[in-house]
Order: sequence, then structure tokens, then C-alpha cells
Amino acid sequence: MYTAEDILIGRERRIEFQERLVERYKMPILVIRVNYPGINKDNHFSKEITVIIERIISEMFSYSIQYKIMTTTAEGPLVIMSINKRARDIKALTLDIEDKHLLGRCVDIDVYDEKGIGISRKDFGLGMRKCYICDDVAHNCVRSKKHSKKEVEGFIKSKFAEYMEKFYGK
Repeated sequence: MYTAEDILIGRERRIEFQERLVERYKMPILVIRVNYPGINKDNHFSKEITVIIERIISEMFSYSIQYKIMTTTAEGPLVIMSINKRARDIKALTLDIEDKHLLGRCVDIDVYDEKGIGISRKDFGLGMRKCYICDDVAHNCVRSKKHSKKEVEGFIKSKFAEYMEKFYGK
């Protein structure tokens, strides 16, 4: 079992790794993480959702992916890719996944340009992401712990169940 400190250390190591990838490949980096609450981010739901979103993105950029790693750390399952495309073009497509795919609300798909600078929703004139549970800005709810861990887990599990039913009849 991981601790909150393990998650912070994992994040720092991931960022260092991303910086090395940018330096090596000199192209944008894409990172997929599930927005799973609490410290047990390595679980069935986060693993399955990561795999589903990774497949979609790998198909979208199949001829442009120069490097890809799927791993699990204290942050949970992660996918990191170096993609030989314009960072803004990558982000535009991933915003579409985050906003329109059934599991899109469950993930963060971060894109960094060839200098390692993050491309945000704001760069596209979009507001911050909304909370799963209410209509507030997600960041506000996370910081204030407005919703219980159980509520957020329930949302993720229900979206996953809905996805499985829709696409696999399970």
C-alpha cells in the first residue's frame, strides 16, 4: 500500500522522466492517468480505464508514436508517450476524449510541448474541468474535499460499468 508521500515522490520521478524524454526525442509528451481518489490508485478500475484510453490514443497516433511506456507507480497506472505531432494538435484530440468519451471524465490526458511546457484547456479558450459529482470546478472540489472518496469512486465505477455494458454487454 502506498502513502501520500509515495504519490508525491512518484509524481516527481514521472516529471523527471518526462523531462528526459523531451530532451531525448525533442517532441511532445502525452501522459494518461486516471483521476482515482485516495492513495489506492492501482486497482482494477484504474488499470482497465487506462488500457482502454491508451488503445484509443495509440490508434489515433499510431504512426506518430516514437516512444511509449505503460507502468504503474504510486500515482497508479500511467502511460507516457513521445508523439511526433504538434502539441496543440495532440491536445485538441485528447480534449475531445476527455470531454466526449464515456470514460473521458475519469482520466487526465496531459500534453507537453517539445520544450516540456504543458498545454492546457485554457490555451483553447476552455474553462477548467467540472467536477464528477456537481457542476463546480473539479479543482475546487478536490481541494476542499467537498465529496467523499466513496462518491467519487462510485462515479468512476458506474462510468466503467456503463462503458462495459455499452461495448461488451457486461
